[in-house]
Amino acid sequence: MTSLPPLDQQNDAKEVAVSRFAQSLGVSTIPSVVELIGGQEFLKFKVGRNAPVYAHALRETQNRISDDNPYRGHLGLSIHPQSHFPTSVEAEVLRGILARSTRVISAESRSSYLAQYVPFQNNEDSLVIQPATHLIIGRRGVGKSTLIARAQDLLRRAGNLCVVMDSQAYTQLTGDELYFDVCADLAKSLGAIAKESGRGELANEFFDIAGKLLQSEVSQQRISATMRRLIQQLTSACDKDLFVFIDDFHLIQTAWQPTLIEVVHGSLKGARGWLKIAGLQSLLKHYDPKTRKGLQTPGDAQVISLDLTLVDPEAAEEHLRKILASFLSLVGIDRLNDAVADSAFKRLVWANAGVPRDFLQMFSSSIEHSARVDRSKVELTDTNLAIGELGQKKMSELEDDARNEEGQLRNLLHAIESYCLGKKKVNAFLIRSGGSTENKLVETLSDLRLLHVLHKTITPHKAGERYEAYMLDYSLFTGFRRRPNIKQIMPADGSQFKASELRKIPILSRALLKNWAQ
Repeated sequence: MTSLPPLDQQNDAKEVAVSRFAQSLGVSTIPSVVELIGGQEFLKFKVGRNAPVYAHALRETQNRISDDNPYRGHLGLSIHPQSHFPTSVEAEVLRGILARSTRVISAESRSSYLAQYVPFQNNEDSLVIQPATHLIIGRRGVGKSTLIARAQDLLRRAGNLCVVMDSQAYTQLTGDELYFDVCADLAKSLGAIAKESGRGELANEFFDIAGKLLQSEVSQQRISATMRRLIQQLTSACDKDLFVFIDDFHLIQTAWQPTLIEVVHGSLKGARGWLKIAGLQSLLKHYDPKTRKGLQTPGDAQVISLDLTLVDPEAAEEHLRKILASFLSLVGIDRLNDAVADSAFKRLVWANAGVPRDFLQMFSSSIEHSARVDRSKVELTDTNLAIGELGQKKMSELEDDARNEEGQLRNLLHAIESYCLGKKKVNAFLIRSGGSTENKLVETLSDLRLLHVLHKTITPHKAGERYEAYMLDYSLFTGFRRRPNIKQIMPADGSQFKASELRKIPILSRALLKNWAQ
């Protein structure tokens, strides 16, 4: 029989192993038990199911504990099935995985096992890595940053050069300051790539031009030409294409977006460099027809749209079902109904209008509410509470994403709420199609997920008069902001809306639209 170390050493070794296992799962701790098998002690972690995430955590723990730890090579699982999913170890682990996966930052490679990846609906991840200039558009939370992170992984594995930039740092900058700062940061990133590639002299040239840009020693008119010469040297020396992604570009002040695009694109064009711009469509000004600066579509740039809206409810539901099933499979759950009631799942789909990040965050919050009352699975009541919580976050994001139009957007939203929810007692409306200020603001509210498009071409009266149908976000009338007796617009057959159904939705009058800001 193998002799055992003193008890205090055993306890220390156990604590280390338990801590490593919990860290691998992204939780604070995990219950465990020591079992004597064949005269040897085995440390077993108490979980509810055999699951891929636990197999991964066991391997990670095995590799991270020291050789003299008595439990190295003596780790395992002790399975204790739990009938109530929301209070299970699996639920806690899953919520940690969801937090990591929905907090993805585009500038960071997302290679962690705990940040689950789900293929995009229309193979956009294959399209975005092609040598072409792209505009990546979609509502907040549909996966633009996730797509960029995925592209970064794929491009780097293939040996290509890749730079990812986040626009958040440049939100307060305008004019030459904006152009100089963005291009200086790009030059620094390219200098780092050149240095890693063993081209120290070229790296120094990039670092040198970055310093000159920050000191305004290069005129705005010469930025593109100066940068392009260096980039051409880099791509030629490496014999690789360069892909530059700029995420959340809509955060750049609108008036300066086209010129900034012109400067960066001019630095890449003809030098085996490709620009990928991501942002909210309604707040993205990629071309100025007056100055002819920026990128025109489809001539200069191709559009990749990630929106799956309620215009096609079946496609949105199927995509979200695949996403949730993928996450649940990590913790050993093969059937959605073991974790969430069908009515709750459908409410989550509908309330989030096909936006994956909102859907996953709301599901995570629903688990928490369900656990508090010890349900066996997530039920409709739990999702309704989660809806209200996410609504508060959406309102704060309105200020972050659309600070210049914030007051107008809030006033218009209040007018729509008062008319639809207060007067008409219905959660949807029609608005006359067109390019008016009100139409553009409604589109922005849709990008911010406070309104959701149901159909783009409805003719409620006569041919030629086209309207767009929108639904108010569920957070505006359920959960903490619950309003009784609201008629909820849903497709009669559970699939797609019929035009005859949508024609019955109340129309926002011209008078209301004219006076919305008063």
